[in-house]
Amino acid sequence: MRLASRDRSGFLEEQNFRWFRLRKRVRQFFTHRSGMDKKVLFIVGCQRSGTSMIHHLFRLDWDTVTYDEMSPLSSIDPKHFRLDPLDQVHERIMAQRSPLVVSKPLVESQNLGEILDAFPEAKAIWMFRNFQDVARSNLKYFGSDTGHRDLAPILAGDTGNWRAQHVAESTLETLNDLYSPDMPPHDAAALFWYARNRLFFTRGLADDPRVVLCRYEDLVTQPASVMSAGYEFVGRPYPGDRITADVFSHSKGKGRDLDLSPAVRSLCRELLDRMEALPRLGHPA
Repeated sequence: MRLASRDRSGFLEEQNFRWFRLRKRVRQFFTHRSGMDKKVLFIVGCQRSGTSMIHHLFRLDWDTVTYDEMSPLSSIDPKHFRLDPLDQVHERIMAQRSPLVVSKPLVESQNLGEILDAFPEAKAIWMFRNFQDVARSNLKYFGSDTGHRDLAPILAGDTGNWRAQHVAESTLETLNDLYSPDMPPHDAAALFWYARNRLFFTRGLADDPRVVLCRYEDLVTQPASVMSAGYEFVGRPYPGDRITADVFSHSKGKGRDLDLSPAVRSLCRELLDRMEALPRLGHPA
């Protein structure tokens, strides 16, 4: 059966990438040894904030091993999202031959401090993106009720759910003041953005030198500058602009006309301004 031109293009791109990853493994087998000194990087933040994009750019480096959200590091969780016990994660990562291991345990963002404590040489990037774009993207990707579903375990105090873990009492009070079951879907999605990104401050990550912010809008408009700064932060040589050649910016600002309630918009805008005022990759001061 002949593939349509678009399907064939996607198929060839996938096959080329698989071939690249195979060549990477072979190359690392012969050029690096297991147990060698290595750098470890964790990528966290709120869903739909560019974590997949920056993770992919690191994956294009010949000297990395990368772990997606669903990976062998999450083998015990039935849904394969929650990390295995950190001693097991540490053992598996340290066994890799690559000098740079990059992991994206997105649903563990609230536990980042404990994760970094288990990896003395590790660093982390907290991705953030405009709340309007995130809310729009979340609803488009996960469904119109996703904001309400994401907030439900937080409001219920279900700390067995990753969404509700380590949520500060002040955050919960704000959510209870603003949330209603009949609020518009975009408002609920924006409130979840607020709850996830406020963890950056309430969990002490803003003052942790092991953690740096990365703004999605910077990544897609000046990818080489941001990625070069990322490699400098983690302590590895930048592999060159080859890894950023396919970055696109057309998804930037798509939520600018989102009709949010004034109270939700003001709350999220204040938090976004606070994050944008801090040093971040490509903007050190």
